[in-house]
Parts: sequence; structure tokens; C-alpha cells
Amino acid sequence: MTYSELKSLIQNYLENSETTFVNDLPQIIKQAEERILKSVKLPNFRKNVQGNLTAGNQYLSTPSDFLDNFSLSVIS
Repeated sequence: MTYSELKSLIQNYLENSETTFVNDLPQIIKQAEERILKSVKLPNFRKNVQGNLTAGNQYLSTPSDFLDNFSLSVIS
């Protein structure tokens, strides 16, 4: 499906060809793409990191680019 086909499909589905809607459609599609990228955890954005625990410290340092954890394992 091309971008033009997507825009046409949305207009047909919503039965709306009003000028303001048609002009705003690219921004609506862009916002939808950004929302999907934020909510779907793609494997390409995962990163494996190792860290060390310190006695007497209940916290584990996180990398500067940390967004969310996928899993955590403690190996002794």
C-alpha cells in the first residue's frame, strides 16, 4: 500500500473529503505512526547491558539512553 492509497482509504472509510480534514491527514498519519512506535517494542530498539550490584546499595545504575526494561536477570 502506498501513502496515497492510505490517504484515500482513510478518506473513503470516514466518508470525509472536507478540505480541512484532507489537509490535516498527513499530520494525523504522522501522529499515528509516532504513537505506534512508542507503544510497540520492536527488537531493533533493544539493547543488552550488563551491570554490577554494590553491597549496601539497593539501586542498579541504568544506561544514559535507558527507556524501559524488557527483562532483568541476577546471576551470582
